[in-house]
Amino acid sequence: MLYKKILQWLFLSSILSSALLSAEKVNKEDQPADIDFIRFNETEFKAALETASAKYINDDGVEVELIGAVHIADKEYYQDLNTQFEKYDSLLYEMVGGDPDKPLTKEDLAANKKNPMRFFQLLIGGMMKLDFQLDHIDYTAKNFIHADMTMETFQKRQKAKGENLFSLIEKSIEAQENAQSQNKKQFNFASMFKLLNDEGGPNGMKLALGRQFHEIESMIGGMEGPDGSVIVAERNVTALKVMEKEIKKGKKNLGIFYGAAHLPDFDKRLIEEYGFKRTEKTWNPAWKIQKAAAKKALKESI
Repeated sequence: MLYKKILQWLFLSSILSSALLSAEKVNKEDQPADIDFIRFNETEFKAALETASAKYINDDGVEVELIGAVHIADKEYYQDLNTQFEKYDSLLYEMVGGDPDKPLTKEDLAANKKNPMRFFQLLIGGMMKLDFQLDHIDYTAKNFIHADMTMETFQKRQKAKGENLFSLIEKSIEAQENAQSQNKKQFNFASMFKLLNDEGGPNGMKLALGRQFHEIESMIGGMEGPDGSVIVAERNVTALKVMEKEIKKGKKNLGIFYGAAHLPDFDKRLIEEYGFKRTEKTWNPAWKIQKAAAKKALKESI
């Protein structure tokens, strides 16, 4: 149990600012496929973690695309996103802190890496041989618009709601354990260690985390709660206010680049509060995993 909690804590610490999964507490089998914004596909020879890009349009012809983010991923994932971002009039991005009234600089990015949250993201990324988002996304692009809380506002709102990183993580783990108890599911240490051994450390970790997404969903749901957290729901409201300003400036083609955990709430607000209609969705591979079985088959064919 202690090992499992350590693994969960490290993983959640690395992803809470844009979490990997749904911010709503739902059962996977009850969740319509069209509101999934992250998925893990696995076959005998390979597996992949994929994030969604979903398009929306309103009656005035304004198009908004939600682009799910993963903070640690393959370098190619970020390179493809940089190319995708070039097509938007405005690309709204998440990043607590910074000055929303001036463009982000390379110095700002370097300072942001010193954030304690980034330490855990870099730690997990190194363990799984994945690259870090801030090292590859071009935040200095001219169409990039900061659409997040300032650090001062974020801290004030968290204090008002009694939130902090550790309380959210503990709350999430407690919710996951309650869900696990109700479902009579047990964490299998033997299977975990066998997977790490058979696949190798980095691939084993990716596969183990991918296969546990149903548990992590309940953890994120427990963190968010019925009233929404500052770290997800309130930051989404902030981003959508920036979207309103950009639309008033005449922008017709906008992208919102936020963690995949934010997208279900964005989806709901765009449709119910802003009158947008969802039109299509594509998938971006963030982790590409070649399994040990594929490597073995390749060797045997030579």
